[in-house]
Amino acid sequence: MEIAKEMYQEARNKGLTFSSLLALERPSSLEGLDAFEFALYEKDINLKTSTVESFYQTKENSVLLPEFINRNVRIGIVGLGAKDLTLEDLVATETVIDSGVYETIKAEFDKKQLDFKKIGERAKFPTVKMDTGKNSIKLAKIGIAFNASYEVLRRMKLPLLAIHMQLIGKRLAKAMVAYAVHVLINGDGNANAAVKTESPIDYDNLMDWMLDMDNWEATVWFAKKTLIKEIFRLPEFKDSRLFDTAKTGTLATPFGYDMKKFNWDETTLCDDQIVQVDKSASLELVKENGAELIETDKIINGQFEETVISKIFGFSKIFTEAALVYGKKAA
Repeated sequence: MEIAKEMYQEARNKGLTFSSLLALERPSSLEGLDAFEFALYEKDINLKTSTVESFYQTKENSVLLPEFINRNVRIGIVGLGAKDLTLEDLVATETVIDSGVYETIKAEFDKKQLDFKKIGERAKFPTVKMDTGKNSIKLAKIGIAFNASYEVLRRMKLPLLAIHMQLIGKRLAKAMVAYAVHVLINGDGNANAAVKTESPIDYDNLMDWMLDMDNWEATVWFAKKTLIKEIFRLPEFKDSRLFDTAKTGTLATPFGYDMKKFNWDETTLCDDQIVQVDKSASLELVKENGAELIETDKIINGQFEETVISKIFGFSKIFTEAALVYGKKAA
């Protein structure tokens, strides 16, 4: 079976990656190589020693380059550090749609007190109403323009190109997290901004704020570096008998919760804010079906100048109370 650029469209139509489609239609016959790696092997493209120019020896070879780039960008997207805030820390579920607009579903609980009811009593039970949100969310596109010529790239070794693509993936990942943080704090357009508390930073105030999350249980706290340092200077979190930060680099876990850093400048998270989130009920990630990271046709044709690597996605808040914001206030 010939490898053709039309396979990218077929993969998009099926909601698959190019590699996944290859696994279905041209599976590997060599142990230790997946379908894409096997296709490279068949074309004598060595991931350790070949150059970008090897993808342009034949028309079929060139069809494989966009997926080489996509795979490494995807590696970068999931390759943030252990101390970094990631989408994995914030997203409860993912939804794939075919358009750029998504009608959200919102649940609203009665404010009545939950209580036991004796058999025979006619009092109404509290109810939960589920309906579409007043405002739908529109998917956003974030991307990075890759500006280089074929003449510059053609002698580049594939391991070096892979490193650059993975770094681009990491930057895209941080931009996606910044968007998620914006929605957590400000809402998705349906009057569901996070509740904010302002108090001086001390142990008792943080404990009160932690206990304010009544219906959910936080799975992560996150803040920028300056505030994390201030919190960890509190005597209760500085005790070396409780935490092993100096020896291992593992951050202290205030009240048992993972603490993550998010130092991205282009975000609505202020320097004096900390957020606690219950991942299981916070955000729904909405993404477009089959959207490719790289502009496939341009790469196949060797047109690298101003080629855009991008993601199309959006976020819907599931429950407003699953994220709370603490703002530092002067004592």
